[in-house]
Amino acid sequence: MIAPVLFAGCKPEVAAFEERILAVGPKARAAAGRRAEVVRLSGTAWPGLIDSHIHLDGLADRKLFVDLTGSASVEEALARVKERAKSLPKDAWVVGAGWYNDVWPDASFPSRRRLDAAAGGRPAYLRRKDGHSAWVSTRALRVAGIERSTEEPPGGRIDRDGDGEPTGILRETAMSLVEKELPTWTESE
Repeated sequence: MIAPVLFAGCKPEVAAFEERILAVGPKARAAAGRRAEVVRLSGTAWPGLIDSHIHLDGLADRKLFVDLTGSASVEEALARVKERAKSLPKDAWVVGAGWYNDVWPDASFPSRRRLDAAAGGRPAYLRRKDGHSAWVSTRALRVAGIERSTEEPPGGRIDRDGDGEPTGILRETAMSLVEKELPTWTESE
């Protein structure tokens, strides 16, 4: 006889039977019944849907990032960066994600110079909503050793102005030139 399964030790608990969720939360134990097979997860898993492209670690990272999702203009994105930067030590990185210039009144890619002012001279790394570009500050470029003569990595691009200077936009694999310099978060963070 096949019995329901109760996934216990996670929040919320989940009762399932024959590839269907019966109940979630306080009603899960009753829905599973006494004959249920109990899988004790001991807080080591999250019940949920299977999605091979979920980037679950990114959810935790967003708690430490400046969230630029939904910013309606470059000015709004910069205001959020400035607010976050005020709460950070002078040499701390401003890290964020979610900006999307395609919906801004001026859809051109933003520049490092505008970001420099908002970040208060700090190194800043802001990933675009689609994950294929990053907007970085002059200080971040300097920390990563990116300058006029820096060669683009295979599969990546460093956007440059008319004088050949990096604009602060890194695409695809060029993003890794700055990403490798980003701080790692501590357990307490």
